[in-house]
Amino acid sequence: MANFTASSSPDRSRRILVVDDERIVWEVIRAALEGPHVFLDYATDGEKAISMIISEKYDLVITDKNLPGITGLDVVRQLKRRDPSVSALMITAYASRESAEEAMAIGCDDYLVKPFDVDTLRQKVADLLERRDRRLEMAGKPSTVGANRRIMVAEKDDATWRVIADALAGMGHQVRRAKSTTDVLEAVRNGQADGLVCSLEMLDSDSASSCFLRSALVVHPEVILVAIAEMQDLKNAVDAASYGCRKIMYRNLMKDAKTVAEQLAGVFG
Repeated sequence: MANFTASSSPDRSRRILVVDDERIVWEVIRAALEGPHVFLDYATDGEKAISMIISEKYDLVITDKNLPGITGLDVVRQLKRRDPSVSALMITAYASRESAEEAMAIGCDDYLVKPFDVDTLRQKVADLLERRDRRLEMAGKPSTVGANRRIMVAEKDDATWRVIADALAGMGHQVRRAKSTTDVLEAVRNGQADGLVCSLEMLDSDSASSCFLRSALVVHPEVILVAIAEMQDLKNAVDAASYGCRKIMYRNLMKDAKTVAEQLAGVFG
C-alpha cells in the first residue's frame, strides 16, 4: 500500500489521534495513513484520549463512538471546546439517525460507518486535514459569530423559502435566495456566504456543480451548513453528517414557522 500524503501542504507534519477500543481498527487505520510527516497516536478509551488531547496538539482526531466509559461524542465535545479548529471524524459500527444528528450538533466534521473502505478513509482524512489548514489560516480574522451572517438558502418551494427566510431575518441575518447550485458554488468560492441552507439532494448529486460545491465546502469550513432532507431516516442523517453539516432538517417535520425557527436558532441563533 502506498504511503498516505495529505493533499494540501504535503511536507507539513501532521499529528492524528485514533481512539478505538478494538486494536484491529487501529491497525487498519495506521496502515492506511502512515507515511512521511504523518504521526499517529493511539488511545483505547475516551479518558486516555482526553488526557492526550490536553497534553498534545493534534490536527485530526478519529474516534469510535461507542467507547468504554467516556464516549466518542464526549471526546469530540472536549476537543472542540479546547480547539474548534481541530478536525474530528466519528466512526461507528452501530450507526443510528440519532447519533449522526448528535455528531453534527457537537461539531463533528465527518461521520464514517464501519466497515469502511480504506480509500474512502484516506480521502476523508485528506479533506479534514485541508479543513484544519483553512481554519488555521483564518485564525485571527474577523468572525461572523452571532447576528448579521450572510446566509444563502437554496430552496425551490416558495412557501418553505419564505418561512426559512423570515426565521433567519428575524435573527438579524442577511438572507439571499440561491437560484441554482452554481449560484451557491460561486458564493462559497468568493467568500460571500457565512451559512448555507440547502437540500441534501444538492449536496449528494453526481452533477459537476455539486461535486465542485462539495470540494469548495471542504476548503471553506467557515460556512455553516444545514441540509434539508425529504424524510427522517438513517441514510439521510449519515449523509448529512458526512458532508460536515451542523444540522439536518426534515420536510415532513417542518410543520410550521415556529418549528423551523426553533431548529434554525440552534445553529444560527
